[in-house]
Amino acid sequence: MTTLGVAMAWGSDPSAAIELLREAERAARDLDDQDALFRVRANLTTVLDLVARRSEAVDVAYAGIEEARRTGLEAVYGNFLAGNVAESLFLLGRWREARELSTQALGWLPVGVVFLTSIIQLAMVEIEMEAGETAARLLGQTVLEFDALREPQLAGSYYLAAASFSLWTGDIADASRSVDRGWAVVRESEEWVLVARLAAMVAQVDSAIGLEALDRRQLAPLAAARQRTSDIVRAAAEIVRRGGAPATAGSRQVAEAYLATARAYQRRLEGDDDPGVWGRVAEAWHERSAPYEVALARRRQAEALLGSGTGRAGRADARKPLLAAVKTALKMEARPLLRALRELAGRARIPLPDDVEAMLAEPIRLAVGLAASADPGAQAEPQNGHSELALAMAGDPQPAPDHGDTFGLSAREREVLLLVAQGRTNREIGEHLFISQKTVGVHVGNILAKLSVSGRVEAAAVAIRLGLTEVG
Repeated sequence: MTTLGVAMAWGSDPSAAIELLREAERAARDLDDQDALFRVRANLTTVLDLVARRSEAVDVAYAGIEEARRTGLEAVYGNFLAGNVAESLFLLGRWREARELSTQALGWLPVGVVFLTSIIQLAMVEIEMEAGETAARLLGQTVLEFDALREPQLAGSYYLAAASFSLWTGDIADASRSVDRGWAVVRESEEWVLVARLAAMVAQVDSAIGLEALDRRQLAPLAAARQRTSDIVRAAAEIVRRGGAPATAGSRQVAEAYLATARAYQRRLEGDDDPGVWGRVAEAWHERSAPYEVALARRRQAEALLGSGTGRAGRADARKPLLAAVKTALKMEARPLLRALRELAGRARIPLPDDVEAMLAEPIRLAVGLAASADPGAQAEPQNGHSELALAMAGDPQPAPDHGDTFGLSAREREVLLLVAQGRTNREIGEHLFISQKTVGVHVGNILAKLSVSGRVEAAAVAIRLGLTEVG
């Protein structure tokens, strides 16, 4: 019944699928079969999310977690349910709940794919609420070789989070590397909703690359960005089409909303930034009950109106979508978005509520410890020169190579690599070594090239496994 219900949900009759899963839930409870009950509920949360009934999905997950707690099976069942529903909470804008649930799940079962899912979900919340040191530490400590794991959903979500963090912190080159790696992971998978989501992020990154290239009058990077976005958006649309879900299916509508977002960024990249298109994207996300995505689209709508060349009329028209985005950002404590909106409003001379400055004047500090529920405010200390989580994910380090093969890394690059493996940010590395963040960035780029990896996470994993960060 459960398997049939899931198959129906991805097809043309999700309402019947949900009824069938509810019937399966009652049968499992009557049989007192905890394994079957957990399986039904895990799938029911997924199906409810697919049809945009996310609040119901959260309620089902909470009920399952509470029952697991009463029967002493939190680590077995509660962890999976928490990971399964954290993304629903994120899309609903219930970020603090998502954070609390993910943090709790880390303490239930601190190993395996579900543990990594909770880490990534936690990183997503931290990125969009602050994009500060805690988010950087979470990404830097999630040392995992995704190719070896062969889990596109997990790897794709990680690279999406990494790209968003890089964009908010102004590191467009790292964002580009992240989406390249993410696309390579998901394009051959059956995760077509994730494929559409990745395409939207690729287009967003390329639009940033394009604007930077235009400012510098560099035509080659602009042309390359346009070509990559064009190719990937076209491929993603075909993958979604081949998924076979009818247009009425909630999952298909979510995928189409991501594709619409991607096409809006594509038009922006091509020099045709249409506020009407962004308005329709915002409405599509509103229908999908995704307030943060609505706010992001309203920001771009306001930008397009301000850049329309209509002067005072454009500023007047931009005020409504901009203030709507500000209202959502305040409610969700989305500080990176709020900073961007404040900067946009300042250029347009649009006054903002006093609450904006008040919130940005006191940024949150969502410190996260690996022990989670034991001490949510604790920070993990490095163990033997590496973060605790880095060691857990990368495995035991190999002995330092005695043949002198350090992959061409200089002494300074080895020092930087050691700090990368500890999960340190560029700012922390610069302060430790008494060099500028820009110089740190140059060293990190050289390290990535010499180790033939796409990002600092992979660099840390490779370095720890090969013993390159051992202090002699």
